[in-house]
Amino acid sequence: LAHALRIDTTLAPTRTGWLAPGRSAAVMVGETAIGYVGQLAPAVADAHGIPAGDAVYVAELDLDAAEALAPRTEPRVDPLPRFPSSSRDISILVAATLPSATVRATIRQAAPPTLARVVEFDRYQGKGIPEGQVSLSLRLTFRSPDRTLTDAEVQNAITAVLAALRDAHGATQR
Repeated sequence: LAHALRIDTTLAPTRTGWLAPGRSAAVMVGETAIGYVGQLAPAVADAHGIPAGDAVYVAELDLDAAEALAPRTEPRVDPLPRFPSSSRDISILVAATLPSATVRATIRQAAPPTLARVVEFDRYQGKGIPEGQVSLSLRLTFRSPDRTLTDAEVQNAITAVLAALRDAHGATQR
């Protein structure tokens, strides 16, 4: 929805009575909250007859507020890229309390301008992962607008990203 409205959203920790503490976030556009996402508080789920063992995740978005914050300019269409992209997946162990947005920001800061996209595709906490840590898996996509990137260039970028994650957050590669 944010992409369709051309707004940049971030998630910020929040506390609401109807969402579980530590498992909820406010959907932000700049300093304005346009909604909430997270796990329904067990007491609220129980009050609605949902079994205690079932984790229920919910989202609430104020589309009127989101639309009001959307740019009023005509959308810009970019031509399809002439050169192929190159993707690499990384998996790291970080503190469970570290927001994924912070990890993505560190990656964007450390990577060269050829980094086109960062997507988290897996977050795991449980058997095989040390207590207090979480495994994050991310796909980094690189692309140059004027040439095909070499494997060495992409590998150098990955090496720089992993070093920055280690230095900034104590991340270890899985």
